[in-house]
Amino acid sequence: MHIIKKYANRKLYHTNKKQYITLDGIAKLVQEGEAVQVLDNETGEDITASILAQVVLHARGRSGLQLPTHMLTGLIQIGGDTLAGVRRALFASFGGDDLVASEIERRITYLVETGELTADEGERLCRLLLRREFSQSADQKGVEPAAAVPSRNDVAQLHAQVDALTQAIDQLLRERRQQ
Repeated sequence: MHIIKKYANRKLYHTNKKQYITLDGIAKLVQEGEAVQVLDNETGEDITASILAQVVLHARGRSGLQLPTHMLTGLIQIGGDTLAGVRRALFASFGGDDLVASEIERRITYLVETGELTADEGERLCRLLLRREFSQSADQKGVEPAAAVPSRNDVAQLHAQVDALTQAIDQLLRERRQQ
């Protein structure tokens, strides 16, 4: 990970390379897939999101493409949950529910093919995990589409539930082998 410190004079210092870096330099690192963390030198606060926003706006300014003022105003008015809202909207626009369902089906099919589950057990698990109420679109539930995409906390809870399901399946498989 590239650690960059921002000093009071607004200069950015790349601690790994021991040299100053520009917003363009940070943009290049991110475009190359490198992980970047920016810390305020005085407080130690992680200001990565703020600096990356500056990188985006800086790049837009150079290319002549400006974000509309009403869009920027709206982002500011939304407040601290802006990135979570954007993330939710992107997840929904890429068909996140379909991706999750496809992955569940793929994994259960693999377990059936390898003999870890019987075809009936696999079918039952698919039916339980892919129930309609889990995959209804936000519009059908009367909720804004962005709000239907899980937050970080929702994802953490889902991970815990998947872990619990995995343990339950493992237990069933152990019991089945003992029979």
